[in-house]
Amino acid sequence: MHSRYACIEVSTSCDSCGQPIPMNGPCTRFTCTACQEEKQVPPDILGGLINDFEEEYEGLLDGQGSGGTLMSGSGTYKYGLWRLPPRCSKCKKVLPIPDSSEPAPITCTKCGESYHYFPAPESLLRAVPSAVFCISAQPPPGEGDREPLVVNDASLTPVVMSCPKCAGALSVSKGTGRVMKCAYCSSEVYVPDAVWSRLHPVRKTLEWFVGLGGPTQKQIQAKQRAIDEEEEKRELESWKVRTAPRKAARNIKPVLPILGIIAAIAAVMSLLFSLGGDSAGIVAKAAPIVLFVLFTAIPVWIALSSILSGRLGPSRGCKQALAALAAKHGWKHEGAEFKNYTGTINDKYRGRDIEIDPADEYAIEVGVDDPVFYLRTEPPGYPPGNLQRFTTGNTRFNDFFPIRYATPATAVRMKSSALEQEKVLLPFTWFMQRWEGKIGRMLVDWSSVQAHIAPGHLSVMDSPRYLLAEDIEPLLDDMVTLAAAIEAVGAGREPKLPSQPVTGSTPKSG
Repeated sequence: MHSRYACIEVSTSCDSCGQPIPMNGPCTRFTCTACQEEKQVPPDILGGLINDFEEEYEGLLDGQGSGGTLMSGSGTYKYGLWRLPPRCSKCKKVLPIPDSSEPAPITCTKCGESYHYFPAPESLLRAVPSAVFCISAQPPPGEGDREPLVVNDASLTPVVMSCPKCAGALSVSKGTGRVMKCAYCSSEVYVPDAVWSRLHPVRKTLEWFVGLGGPTQKQIQAKQRAIDEEEEKRELESWKVRTAPRKAARNIKPVLPILGIIAAIAAVMSLLFSLGGDSAGIVAKAAPIVLFVLFTAIPVWIALSSILSGRLGPSRGCKQALAALAAKHGWKHEGAEFKNYTGTINDKYRGRDIEIDPADEYAIEVGVDDPVFYLRTEPPGYPPGNLQRFTTGNTRFNDFFPIRYATPATAVRMKSSALEQEKVLLPFTWFMQRWEGKIGRMLVDWSSVQAHIAPGHLSVMDSPRYLLAEDIEPLLDDMVTLAAAIEAVGAGREPKLPSQPVTGSTPKSG
């Protein structure tokens, strides 16, 4: 015997004529009785409502529930969900529930009303893992999760009416369109509402039921998140060991010239001191000067370089390139009046929101519509609770993104075959081939793709951070292309990726 039940009433409206469409069962395709157009409803609409209801379930008493209006990209939905066992809609008598998992008819023991008992369809199970069975007045969903066609016997009998122009007899049946042609005078005749309603009776929104068992979606996600966090912890330890030598080498690279100068001075002074005589005297006289250079002049030089970074060197080139890019596209170069600041650009490019701020943690940001990924090149990461950690057979990808999460459907798709994994990761493998050796930080989250190339994070001589002038536009173009490709993968489409490099400097990987 199941302990949890949801009583559901849901309706939407036709996209073509605006008339109400009752959703009297777990279907994803419904037919409007007014205009015969088909309405497709995403499975996550109904699934989201039931999952939200399950989160409130323990706090509800029998008969209690909630309702409201849900607005989404697929339409507007009016809904109500209550904590009630399956019952007869006519006399409110609790219905008997079969022990079998096979579809079966149910008859109300009080009034004789008929209902259908059937296992939860696959589309509902994917959205609501705890769904076990459904009970509704209409039969189970048909092929393609279409709402089953229930024929009213009265609608099978043709209705005879007169042509308003020639008075010829017209036979109107259920298969007749709303506008028909008179066989006598060839006039276009609009079928009156009274006749149309007789042949296409208006359906009412009816309550139906879902039997729930096992863990809820929230509990499943919490369990999976605990597994993901443990796996992530183990993998990050391994990732840190693998990448530590490379990171240490990159971090020390900017100060190597300074260390080389110090080493050279120390070697010369040691040599002179070892020779004795006048050489030792020279060392003694030179030592204060050397110490002054090491502990005063060099720090002052670093400070001045930092202060003047907006006027000299790569930062200046970055600022000039940003100004030229803004002028080229008619964008506003904000903050350019400050001499030591490269400035920012906030605008639209190729239909997307973009932000270019070389002084920010992520220098370039490009908007993305609800990506199915959450990826970071550096820990820690804080993905949404509905995402699942995944790993791949692509070691370069795994090392590049130690924080790797995707929607459960995308994670399952990648596990299904090596070919599917290759298709899903194609946008990233394309991008990595072009920029892997230069990217310092990168983030793909629920709203954007963000990146900063390595020079902006590794140079101790330039502050604020900068982008190399020749990289700004190519990186922006590639990130916009990447954003579109990520959306295509999420929608199940083939991503459009250029086979030839874009105009400008070609980044080298490695």
